[in-house]
Amino acid sequence: MSEIFEPKILAFLCNWCSYAGADLAGVSRFQYPASIRVMRTMCSGRVDPMYIIEGLKSGFDATVVFGCHIGDCHYLDGNVYASKRMHMLEELLDLSGIGRGRTALTWVSAAEGQLFADSVTRLTQSVRDLGPFDAERFHMQLGAVERVLREPRIRWLTGMDRHLTERGNVYGEKLDEEQFQSMLKHSVKDEYQKALILEALEEGPGSVREMAARTGIPVYTVSLRLNDLERRGLAELKGYEGTTPKFVSLAS
Repeated sequence: MSEIFEPKILAFLCNWCSYAGADLAGVSRFQYPASIRVMRTMCSGRVDPMYIIEGLKSGFDATVVFGCHIGDCHYLDGNVYASKRMHMLEELLDLSGIGRGRTALTWVSAAEGQLFADSVTRLTQSVRDLGPFDAERFHMQLGAVERVLREPRIRWLTGMDRHLTERGNVYGEKLDEEQFQSMLKHSVKDEYQKALILEALEEGPGSVREMAARTGIPVYTVSLRLNDLERRGLAELKGYEGTTPKFVSLAS
């Protein structure tokens, strides 16, 4: 019989609820798979999405975040901001082909040791069904996701979500939640495509059609995104191969 795949999962646990819940699970001797490697953090809101990607790049099959229930955050609403970032990251992982199943956000209080054990068991089975994560296979996609997460446009939109849709601006004006999410989703897709093109250009100069073949993005879309990258000084025309223009990346 073949061996059962046992995933390695990096878990970020907030100090005030989830870490205490994990401790209670241990004291109470609740059984759960030895699949997680714990990183203790003061608040789920302090977990930057970049940490999730770094976990996947470092050999983990999934990276998850455990936090306080909404309304119970020790820092009032850190977990709300965590949920906003994770929603954006899930969209990005789906776009990249990695899939949102490689990450999760779960609420566990200090008194819910059994829930913690059950959550780890459920997450382990879910990742086991997905199989091992091959970081080398998704090298270009992971690089593109990292570029997007460093992009000021996306960080600003994610950080201002609640201010724009719940609290309003200085004039008390609020954006419609559905319209804002649609705008954010469009922005994430736009930035991901540009980031993937830059990652493709890291392999060497390429034509529009070559970049389309490397990235899977339609030729016309590559042309549009490349124009934007040129305007921003992130890519430029290197020369011609016959009559075909070749482009290079100027991004660091």
